[in-house]
Amino acid sequence: MTKIYIDKEVCKGCRLCIHLCPKEVYEMSNQRNKKGYIFPEAKHPEKCILCKNCEINCPDLAIYVEED
Repeated sequence: MTKIYIDKEVCKGCRLCIHLCPKEVYEMSNQRNKKGYIFPEAKHPEKCILCKNCEINCPDLAIYVEED
């Protein structure tokens, strides 16, 4: 199983992870971080294929993906 870590306090809600994920793992949450940004959540981590497009392309380095 894949573990996906999102540092919600670092994320600025750019949605790149949502757009770049080929398996639609991410969705925007309904929550805001301390800076006021709405951040994504890994709603379907079981679909993750460990391509790491989200991790590699995150401009804020807010996502880390690892195999369990």
